[in-house]
Amino acid sequence: MTSRWGPPPDSELGAALRTIVNIQAFEFDELHVDWGDIVLAAIGWGEWQLLERSLAEGLACFDAAKDGSEQLDPEWLRAAVVTFRRARGLVAGDEYLAWLSERSLSPSDLEAHLARAGLRERAPERLGDALEADRPDADRITMAIRAEAILSGSLRTWAERLARCAAAARGLAAGTDEPPGLAVGADAALLVDAAARCPSSGLNAAGARQRAAAVTALLGAERTFFDRVITGERVERCLAHHRLDWQRFVWEEVAFASEGAAREASLLVRSDGMALGEVAGLARTVAEIREAYADDVPELAGLLAATAPGELVGPLAGDWGWRLLRMRERTPPAVSDPVLRERAHGEIVGDALERHLAGRVRRHGEL
Repeated sequence: MTSRWGPPPDSELGAALRTIVNIQAFEFDELHVDWGDIVLAAIGWGEWQLLERSLAEGLACFDAAKDGSEQLDPEWLRAAVVTFRRARGLVAGDEYLAWLSERSLSPSDLEAHLARAGLRERAPERLGDALEADRPDADRITMAIRAEAILSGSLRTWAERLARCAAAARGLAAGTDEPPGLAVGADAALLVDAAARCPSSGLNAAGARQRAAAVTALLGAERTFFDRVITGERVERCLAHHRLDWQRFVWEEVAFASEGAAREASLLVRSDGMALGEVAGLARTVAEIREAYADDVPELAGLLAATAPGELVGPLAGDWGWRLLRMRERTPPAVSDPVLRERAHGEIVGDALERHLAGRVRRHGEL
């Protein structure tokens, strides 16, 4: 199968991303966006720099594992490949190989990506030490970052966000003949400087300068649109709408090996007034404090919502035995909760953007 991007020319010394920066990614109304615009936007958001660091950490962990004769379990790697394929509906072998080929990738690219991710997750506290001990050179990062950007889903995520930026610009222009003026000169210069510090992006100085004004205007439109649609009244209304599914629960939980043990423990708590932690000690298990929002634990939300603080719930059958839960706190959604405030902001912006997005994005190929 012929790739729409094509293999990277040898003359580019591994700067593989340069082979896609001028390829069109999508259109929004009359706006044409290529992958170089998307990469430059990611640099403006600081996301490209995070991807570079993550890749450098993965490469350093890979080198440290190789030097120490440490290897990932081949069964783990095979399972990770299967999980990746199933998540994308690539069940048949020919579909899987075609998907990779269309992106000028190979099975070894995917396995390397998954191995790096697995090694990073295995020892997160040692990532800084691994980088300090053996930082990969810039050429290795440049050679690997295109595959990392695609296989991690980062390029797709950035493309979707930049499309929302275009919708924000349209929303700001609604009802006027021209979009609102946005000061982009200084910001565009800063963006060009930032791109110069990211040689792995595949953008040369001329390419960054050519794109900087338009990309900066889109990023500015996103910020301005957010500022206009996120109001205190809308946040309060959103939280009120989610008063049930955004409740926050805190509870104590103990798992027992058998239903009989859980029922006996329940009697000790309910009838004899013992603390759940004491009962856990008698059963040689531990009591854990857990917390979650109602929509994060749909299997428990109804029970927890109907339980007063201090009351016991269970025994409940689960994958790891029989559980007893003692309710500690039930907190309604509040603006003071930073997690819920962020959720509300996202929902408000998403709703406001939807009518400006619908039917206007025409993608050229998929990631």
